[in-house]
Amino acid sequence: MGFIRRKRAGNPTGPLLFLLVATVVFIFPLPLAASAERQLFTPGIYVTLPPDQETEAEGVVTYIFRLENLRDETVTLQVRAVSSQGWPLLGSTEELTLAPATEDYLVYSLITPATVVAGAKDQLDLILSENDREEVFTVQTVVKTVRLLHWEPRPLLRAKAGEELFIPVRLRNLGTTIERLELEIQSDKGWPVSANSTRDAIFPGQEGEVLISCYIPEAVPEGTLGEIVLRLRDAEPEIPELKLKILVNEAQLSQGDQELTLPLNTTVNFNYRPPSQSSPLPWHLAWRTRGNLFTDTHFDLFFSSAPNALAPATTFMGVTGEKWALRLGALGHNWNGPVPPPTYSSFLYFQDQRSLPWSLWLGPPTQGATPRWWGTGIHFRQPDLHLTYMQNLEPDRYFQHALTATYQIYASPLYGWKLTTESALGLGESTPLTQGGFVLSYRDENREYLSQYKLGTDFYDRTAFNEFGLAAYLYPPGELTLTTGYTWREETSPANLYLLSNKVWSELTLGNYRFGYAYTVRSDGEIKELKAGTTLRYPRSSLSFSMNYSLEELSNERQALMLSGNYRRRFTTDNYLETLFKETFTYSQGQRESLPEFGLRWRYMDSNKPWNCFGLIQWDLSAKPFSQISAFQAGLGTQTAAGTAWQVYAQHFIEENIPRYSLIFRLEHHDLYFLPSPWSGIHGKAFVDLNRNGIYDPGEPGLAGLPVLLNGSQATISKEDGSWEIPFTGAGRQTLDFPALHQNYYTLETKKEIFTERNKSVSVLVPYLPPTEIQGRIFLDTNQNNSFDAGEQGLAGPVIAIFDRNHQLIIEKSTTSHGAFFFTLLPGEYLLELKEESLAGNYLLPQPLPFKVTTDSPLELSVAVTPVTKGIEFSSEEIIPLELLETYTEESW
Repeated sequence: MGFIRRKRAGNPTGPLLFLLVATVVFIFPLPLAASAERQLFTPGIYVTLPPDQETEAEGVVTYIFRLENLRDETVTLQVRAVSSQGWPLLGSTEELTLAPATEDYLVYSLITPATVVAGAKDQLDLILSENDREEVFTVQTVVKTVRLLHWEPRPLLRAKAGEELFIPVRLRNLGTTIERLELEIQSDKGWPVSANSTRDAIFPGQEGEVLISCYIPEAVPEGTLGEIVLRLRDAEPEIPELKLKILVNEAQLSQGDQELTLPLNTTVNFNYRPPSQSSPLPWHLAWRTRGNLFTDTHFDLFFSSAPNALAPATTFMGVTGEKWALRLGALGHNWNGPVPPPTYSSFLYFQDQRSLPWSLWLGPPTQGATPRWWGTGIHFRQPDLHLTYMQNLEPDRYFQHALTATYQIYASPLYGWKLTTESALGLGESTPLTQGGFVLSYRDENREYLSQYKLGTDFYDRTAFNEFGLAAYLYPPGELTLTTGYTWREETSPANLYLLSNKVWSELTLGNYRFGYAYTVRSDGEIKELKAGTTLRYPRSSLSFSMNYSLEELSNERQALMLSGNYRRRFTTDNYLETLFKETFTYSQGQRESLPEFGLRWRYMDSNKPWNCFGLIQWDLSAKPFSQISAFQAGLGTQTAAGTAWQVYAQHFIEENIPRYSLIFRLEHHDLYFLPSPWSGIHGKAFVDLNRNGIYDPGEPGLAGLPVLLNGSQATISKEDGSWEIPFTGAGRQTLDFPALHQNYYTLETKKEIFTERNKSVSVLVPYLPPTEIQGRIFLDTNQNNSFDAGEQGLAGPVIAIFDRNHQLIIEKSTTSHGAFFFTLLPGEYLLELKEESLAGNYLLPQPLPFKVTTDSPLELSVAVTPVTKGIEFSSEEIIPLELLETYTEESW
């Protein structure tokens, strides 16, 4: 199949659906492909072949063959075109006539299927025949490596302490690589988590499912929000991670002694395929164990066999503490420096996030058991400086030592600005290598701006580069978001090949509507991209449409428009039926072709039934004379017992133009074991005993940061919820010490003696009491009986002073308008005095009042104040008559 591109072209006509396409083609016309190779067919007849091209899944590749007739006579050629993979070719022609001294073109558009695999190659053979002579001219199409994965989001999960959750999550492969669900799972709370992931391939366009198991420890308090992070083990930075949030809405209130056990969360997965000549040992076994050594430390063990091999192909061990982590085995390296390591994985990784964070990496070993690379990093919090060192031990290298530094010069949490610089130096080979740059950013709740500049030399291919970028992310109130940016980059390869590029891009989202545009100008051509889409959501269904258009005017030219839509109807949360439709349009010289595809996807699951099923079927509607099935998948599974399930999975797909069939039997068993531990321990809780009953009750707050001393030495401090644990104590008599005062709370039990036993953790409750409430009244004691009686009034305004036994002032406070006073004190002996100058009026100053504060609350005090009583007074100026005065003499005496 193919079609002829003449020098004269007509205008496209068709339904209203193609008006949009015609407009796009008018804006972005498709010129002729550049010539790559000129070959002789017959004397006087030349064929110019286009260069080979790369493409993506669901991509359209256009090849333009140029034919020249240098003869003096008209030539008629028979034309055929064949794709070695059987991929669709647009258009058809069987004969081409060339007038003398003219030229013409044959244009073929090759469409790659959605399920194509990266690295797949197709040979497009152009077969020309004249009389008895036949020649084949071949161009090759290679599928690009595109990793594009999408996790199906999960809503907030709820659980209770001591419960084990089983969470199904799904991952869709929208790229061209064959993926496997080999996951790294982390819990920010250290909860035991595991997955039943296997090494089964997820082909492009397919969906994989993994069952996540999470055990919520019994001691987790109510209201705790935990997070589980899932990422592919060999994921690159652009591959997204999935975050599952779990809210503990019910806690277990038991605070007794606990049997010390190691919870082992074990999953065994066995897959079997019927044997064949290429697969004499068609089985696959994966085994995973996760558990807790103690509360803050858990471990992971995993191994997986390779197909057709007895020995395990992947072995992994990890131990994670509260602020440290150790990893052994094949895993991503998590390197965080400007210069990445030479491999995508490491053999050993250790991270310490305590007072001075640092990390250590060892790369995968060589046949001589030496690492390919190793590195270390250290992070200084003040100043915010991150240093890394890496030694590259690979034989083919441009550097041996790499030193990098990332320094945050300025950061303002109040105003949102941040300025960071980074630099790198490569040594050890003929020429030192350098890199450097800066990043300036601003962020608030409605916007984010980013500016960066980098220059230097790539440490692995020695390409000199110079790059500058600007980006803005706007989130105004409402459903509108806008993202736009500009990137300028120039690079020069070691072979002095120069490439300059400028790219402008924007993306607008308004509710469920999306629109994006990108325009790239390079020194070798231009690239234009346009995309739009919308999703209409209803209570039990959703309808989505999307459009993608691209035009590459480089040495290899490519133009394509893809329209797609899908409708999903949900019958329940887990049951749905989905229809998919895709159509690809190509345009050239007024002629249009299309490739339609149709598919169905379903899933059925009933909580009242032990079995479930799922499936997918896709048709290629362009196949002649009838449509053909391009992909088929179907699975039937059942739960036979608690933690045990089996599944039969059948699939059909086309690989290298050859139909492939497979029937897989999968058996999975999940269990939770508790092994007795060989050590002793102590655990407890420090809390505020609001009702003063000596035991922990729901709602009583925990005390954070309380130091706990074991046998005279500090062993641990309490967490945010007041819980604490000393995991390794040995058996026998132990002494615990607690501070008498902490955060203005006090305890009467500063020392406790306990006896520990093997295989058991002893529970110790540490109640702290709030200060005792003191309430009282200063009143006018009119009847002078030193007690407050009905009708007696409070005295407003006096100031009271509280002194301890050493007559040190503790508190000074004035009374209310009714003579009342309130304060809190720790247990002890105190003295209450009234300040004489604060008594307004003729009142006698009461004697100081001693009182004793105990744990009983509240304590009531009464202070009686009496007025001054006036006697009969005589004036010194009053004159007494003389006759009233008696005269005393010696005689009268």
